[in-house]
Amino acid sequence: MLSHTQIFYYSRKKLGLYFLFNLSLLTLAIIFTCSIFPDYKPIYYFALITSVLSILSSLYVFLIKQPLATITPAYIKIDHNAPLKWSQIKKVEKTTFPHFGFKKLILKITTKNLQNYKMGVMQKITASSQIGAFSIPLYAMTTDQAKAIEEIIYSYLHQKIKK
Repeated sequence: MLSHTQIFYYSRKKLGLYFLFNLSLLTLAIIFTCSIFPDYKPIYYFALITSVLSILSSLYVFLIKQPLATITPAYIKIDHNAPLKWSQIKKVEKTTFPHFGFKKLILKITTKNLQNYKMGVMQKITASSQIGAFSIPLYAMTTDQAKAIEEIIYSYLHQKIKK
């Protein structure tokens, strides 16, 4: 078990693929809106603006390191959400969920009753989904980081159970 803060980040390689995907969407948006709606400028501008915003956001997350999880002896913090104390965690399970025909690997964290926990917007949206409000996407990390974060989380939980 670690006695200091450990921060895990999203894989830059996988975020780079996300940027390339958005760049291809921009290209398709320009081609299709110009060919299908050459005289209807609002659709063209809408497609262009939304694609450019998507590219800028994907470029931002590619260039600026994005924390996936921050682990300390007192809590775990997923993305930019509020910290979740180790005592609030009931169990952690490694599971997969289908996503566009692929099976994505996640660590699903099941919590105890969280009356005073302030959930973020995405946590509220995913709270009743298959993923859950508290999950760590192992598919968004490198393989070494995914193994390391899994070992650290299980070691903290086993330490909590022994107390």
